[in-house]
Parts: sequence; structure tokens; C-alpha cells
Amino acid sequence: MEKLESYGYKPSIQAFPTPPTFSYTYITIYVIIVASPLVALTGYTILGVLLALVGISLLFLEEELYILLVTRLYGALWRRSSANIIAEIGKGPKTIVLMAHYDSTKAAFSFNPVRAHNLRLTIRLNFTSSVIVTFLTLIGSLLNNHLILTASVVASAPLIISSIVLIHRELFHNYVPGANDNASGVSVLLGVAKFLAANFEEFENKAKIIIAFTGAEEVGLLGSYYFYKRNINTLRKSVIINIDNPGIGNLALTECEGVILTWCSPEDFREAIREFSRMRDIQTVTYKLLPTDATPLMRMKLRATSLMAFVDGMIGNYHWYSDTADKVSPENLEKAKDIIINFLKTLIVE
Repeated sequence: MEKLESYGYKPSIQAFPTPPTFSYTYITIYVIIVASPLVALTGYTILGVLLALVGISLLFLEEELYILLVTRLYGALWRRSSANIIAEIGKGPKTIVLMAHYDSTKAAFSFNPVRAHNLRLTIRLNFTSSVIVTFLTLIGSLLNNHLILTASVVASAPLIISSIVLIHRELFHNYVPGANDNASGVSVLLGVAKFLAANFEEFENKAKIIIAFTGAEEVGLLGSYYFYKRNINTLRKSVIINIDNPGIGNLALTECEGVILTWCSPEDFREAIREFSRMRDIQTVTYKLLPTDATPLMRMKLRATSLMAFVDGMIGNYHWYSDTADKVSPENLEKAKDIIINFLKTLIVE
């Protein structure tokens, strides 16, 4: 707020309720799915089937469609407060939204750099396990076959392990410094905001630029959910550039993102990203790990991309205690700021 005000902006705050972590959402979903064959084995087959269907539906909604039913429920129950900080500059015919989340997250066993390269496999294994458990619980219940239901219990092992890992995370791990994820993105966006304010005449009548610092991204994209909900009509006509983890590694713009399913920006915007990336000598990528604030927009087929950086295909010091300021490259931050400013100029003159 103070930085933006010092640049001449008049930022506003959009407050919203949030839970403290994404762990509770996924522990709840995994427990529901794991419980389904156990309940069916006790003779309550209809209840077991209902639990399986509810569990897999909630997983699909939260993880793949970014419809945050469980996360928002926990937010209402916890009543912790987070907020988005939003500022605007310019009033031209085009609208461009620049975003970066400012919150950090807790470390976890699975985020340890020794194991982080297995994170994609873990996510896919959990999703596959959820589908298999649901299918076997349905078939076992319909056929009243205890052997199939027992196989369903065995198939739930990855979900049980992941639930234990998440519980361990909440009990024994602390918040990480978050220098790359995402103080680096905040730093880049503040630098862009300062540039825009200092060069106001260049942009004033060419584009309306919305600058959004989102909260509770690490909880499950909750800040961006409320920002999108309030501004969806504007976003449908906008270009959205999200800045996330740009501080370490090779910078790239995303064309597609997703966890299991892959969501992509419209093809014409993807071509614009490719053309700009060729001129700036950076890559374009399909990002397949935990979602960013841009992922739900890609699902809605809006013109969105994320500026990120990767080390051997992974985010540097991802969600771990080693994510400290000394690991962030000042050259990366300056290059990321330059990329955003030049992409803005390209978009405005199109």
C-alpha cells in the first residue's frame, strides 16, 4: 500500500475470509474418499457410494476446475482475513491486468528439495488413486463384493500417505521465507508500477492497467477467486499477466497450465506470446504443477499468461526453507521487469 501510494496510486483493498492453509481442504477430500469403501464394507453401501461420489466431485472441482467449495467453506468457518490490493492507471480502450500474489506457505515433506522432483508424480498418483477408489467402491457396492471393496481400500494407500504428510505439515512445519515464491514477483510488479507512474503520459490514453496484489494464493487461489468474481466482465475483455516465482532460473511465459487437466489461453493470444518470446529470447511453456492465479483464467479461455522462471523444469527452492533472499537473482528481477514493460508496450500498440 505505502509503496503504491508513494508512486502516486490510490490503491483499494478487497478483504475476504480465508483458511490458514490448503491442507485442510485436501485432508477433508482425501478422508472422504478413503472412508467410502470402508463404510461400504460395513454394510452401508449407499452411504459408501455417496461418499465416493462426493469426494471425487470435490477433488475435481477444487483441483481441476478451481471451484473452491471446500476452501471457501473453511474460510467462512475460520474467519481469518486476507485481502487483495488493487490499483489502476490509465484510461485507454484496452485493459491489461498485472498480478502477483504476496503470501507465502508452509513447507512440507513433499516439498523437500530431495523429493520435490517427485511432486508431479505424487499429484498424479493421488488423482489416479481417487478415481480407482471411487470406481471400485461403486462396482463393489453394486455387486456386493467384499473383495472388490477391499481392493478399493488398498488402492487408497496414496491418499492415506498424503493425508499423513499434510497433517505432519500442519503440526511440525513452519512458513517458508518466500523470497522467490513470491516476494520476487511482488518486487517485479512494484517495479513495473513505478515505471508506469513515472511514464504516465506514455500510457494514459492508450490502456487501462489494473495492478493486483493477491492474497491467499497458497491457500488455493482464494484471493484471485474473489478478484475474478468482482471483475469478471472486465477480465473477459482484458489481457492478464501473472508474475509468479521469477527470481531463480530461466524466465518463461506460460501458454497452458494445469494440474491433471491442461488449460490453455486462446490460440491467437498464444501466438502473440510466442512471437513476443522469440523477440525477447525467452521460452514459452506448458506449466504442469500446482496452479497459479492465471490457471483458472485459462480454464475460462481468457487471455492469460504467467511469467515464471524454472531450474531444470522446476521452480527454484519451491515451498522450502531455502527460499531465501540470497538465492534470488537481481538480474532475473530486472529482466522480468523489462519483459513485462516491453510486453505491455507490444500489447498496447497492437
